[in-house]
Amino acid sequence: MAIDSKFEYNSKTLMRDTRPMLVRFFDSAQEPFVVSFFLTAMAVWIALSGIGAALSDVVLFCGMIYFLLVMRVKPKGNYRTPTYYDKKKGDGILFLGNQKGSNSELWVSNSDARTHILYLGTTGSGKTEGLKSLVANALTWGSGFVYVDGKADTDLWASIYALARRFGRDDDIMVLNYMTGNKDGATVSNTMNPFSYGSASYLTNMMVGLMDEAGGDTAMWKGRAVSLMGALMPALTYMRDNEDLLLDVQVIRDALNFKDLIRLSRSKTMPERIRKGLKGYLDTLPGYVDEAFDDNGDEKPPGPGNPGADMTVPRQQHGYLTMQFTRSLQSLADEYGHIFKTQLADIDMMDVVLNRRLMLVLIPALEKSGDEAANLGKIIAANIKGMMGATLGSEVEGDWESVIENKATRSNSPFMTVFDEVGYYTAAGMAVMAAQARSLGFCLIFAAQDLPALEKRVKEEARSITANCNIKIFGKLEDPTQTREFFENTVGGATISKISSFDKGAGGSGYSEQKGASVSDVKKASYGELKMQKEGEAHIAFMADTLEAKMFYANPKKVKAMRVNRYLRVNPTAVDEVLRDPAVDTLMKAFKNPNFAASRAAPAPANIPEFETLRRGWMLEGEPKDWVRAGALAISNLAYAQGMIKLTAPEKNEEGEDALAIDSLLAEFKANRGQKDEVPTQKQITAPEMAATAPAAPVQPKVNLAKDDDEDEDALDFSSLFGKSSSDGEDRVEVASESVAETAMPPLVLPPLQAETEIQENLRSDIAIKADMTPSTTPIIAPEDLSEELLPPEQEMTSFIEDIMKRSGRALGQSLFGSQQQSE
Repeated sequence: MAIDSKFEYNSKTLMRDTRPMLVRFFDSAQEPFVVSFFLTAMAVWIALSGIGAALSDVVLFCGMIYFLLVMRVKPKGNYRTPTYYDKKKGDGILFLGNQKGSNSELWVSNSDARTHILYLGTTGSGKTEGLKSLVANALTWGSGFVYVDGKADTDLWASIYALARRFGRDDDIMVLNYMTGNKDGATVSNTMNPFSYGSASYLTNMMVGLMDEAGGDTAMWKGRAVSLMGALMPALTYMRDNEDLLLDVQVIRDALNFKDLIRLSRSKTMPERIRKGLKGYLDTLPGYVDEAFDDNGDEKPPGPGNPGADMTVPRQQHGYLTMQFTRSLQSLADEYGHIFKTQLADIDMMDVVLNRRLMLVLIPALEKSGDEAANLGKIIAANIKGMMGATLGSEVEGDWESVIENKATRSNSPFMTVFDEVGYYTAAGMAVMAAQARSLGFCLIFAAQDLPALEKRVKEEARSITANCNIKIFGKLEDPTQTREFFENTVGGATISKISSFDKGAGGSGYSEQKGASVSDVKKASYGELKMQKEGEAHIAFMADTLEAKMFYANPKKVKAMRVNRYLRVNPTAVDEVLRDPAVDTLMKAFKNPNFAASRAAPAPANIPEFETLRRGWMLEGEPKDWVRAGALAISNLAYAQGMIKLTAPEKNEEGEDALAIDSLLAEFKANRGQKDEVPTQKQITAPEMAATAPAAPVQPKVNLAKDDDEDEDALDFSSLFGKSSSDGEDRVEVASESVAETAMPPLVLPPLQAETEIQENLRSDIAIKADMTPSTTPIIAPEDLSEELLPPEQEMTSFIEDIMKRSGRALGQSLFGSQQQSE
């Protein structure tokens, strides 16, 4: 019969604290509630009691003594709490959650995290949310993780994507999606080529691991198939590394052809040791005659001196061996061809780990058979294992910094790898990963619903995995057999004091506890408490401690849309080609130069003639005071240099001063702007645009070019044109008397009025006053006495000229078309 709950006693209510009083006092003095209650009581007593006010000095003295006593007690942080007392700072980086009761934070250091984690929890224990929260820690470090989910739940993908978005890591997330939804056809997924890197031995072992288990007579055939792959793979990896072969599963599939094997064994570019391995395999085939084939692998036709040989038997023998790989190659190349049948894949495990990417693998255990799901998990586990082997290092000579400290995976934070529902795809070699991953900077997390599920496929590997995980997290569990025994053996025992019996009181007053207490040995946690745990609650066992905890819960805001990153496929570049690049050689020399500075490494700005012409026109009158005027001069200089306009020298006005051509041009434009209602679609300006003509003068001086002895180009003295005299040694203006009719310029076309913003954009993109003339061959002309000191000393020429065009163009446009806004 079931025991009624009223007869049950909670074991914790029977326990008694038998420590000395002073020890209990100091322990209680650290509790926040006790301290706040003591201080509040003292304050109330002083405020309400007259004697309290009289003894306030004594109360202050007692309070100081209490404060000093409490401060002498050094608090013990749970699990490397990242706070400090004295001078020793905590080193916790992985936040697990909070301890029940005291609400203390539970942290794990980098060193402890790399001792790996085992997480057991049945359905409804919150195990998936707990694992997701653990990998959220990796995002706070700026690190990455690989999450292999044996249930293939799309909700997990949405949560992981939301976490990546929360930390701005959208571009780093990749998903390997094996789910098809029981439908034919490819699904959205990143691609992966497990054969793009790795040694021949590593790839051979991976292919062998995908083969079916063999026993009895079939073990002999499997052994011969392994020798076939062991002879073929070195040839393929050599061509991949030295002959630019893009190796993938289809290439391996084709290379298993009998003809291709013979052709590879005759290849002149292949090293002798590889050709001997292939020839050694072929010679073991019954009935094989090497002379019966040519170098292309085709059988030689019978002829004189060559009676021919029957090669049916060796072909059959070879076919029996290739049949051992049929299932695994068909799965990779056909069923999952959208993932693995690619030469330039998205996912590179070396890149994922070294560059701290985020990778999620979805293995649908419900869709696939146990063996199929196991093979999919084996591929990921084998790739991670191979990457670990590559970063383990092979150098045994050299200085400590280059051989030991300079390993690629050494970091202040580990790279997390989660194997959820690992029992569905446990593979041989996972235990080795757990044993050696610590020194490589990995934190491995193995999760399952219970111990039998963990040991489902390879029991020896599962037991070794549990032994190599120092941190064990037990969520809600129900298994009363193996899992219970494992839990009780893990948490260990403790010696406690508790009440031994009760005495019945007199007069029916009930039972009362005896004054004595007995000592007994009990388990630190009972298995019954695990059954009572809710979602997110767990028992954490680490070293000699067993704590009840509430696991950290990361619940990012849902994203509106999710997408799978598509990456640009780039052919690999040989290292020798990169080192032969002149730019690389220049960069290496710069790094070796102790006087090299990046601030001085920028190339000189391009010398654009048009910008230089604008600059000279802008600075014709020295430092500009009127930007509209200076902008017009700059544009006029460019227009003249490009043959769009011709210039004539001005004559004196009525006051005897030079009438400046630019002033006349601006005045006429402004006058025309005042008659905007009468402006036609295109207005003809018939007056000479770049010269101020005097109506009383019968003739107009003409500007001629004079050749300077020291220059190769023609030069025009703009100083005289705009009312300034040129310095000695510069080109002069020679004036010839000709009629105005002979030197008058063709009419300019003024564009129609436009909106102000449109005018500004047009002026910025094409600032020119165009004349209907045939461009002349006159080179760029500018005064040669322009002082370089007028340029800003700390500004590059190109950016300076661009700024001139922007400011002067806008100011000129606003002036010409009557805008009242003042530009910069």
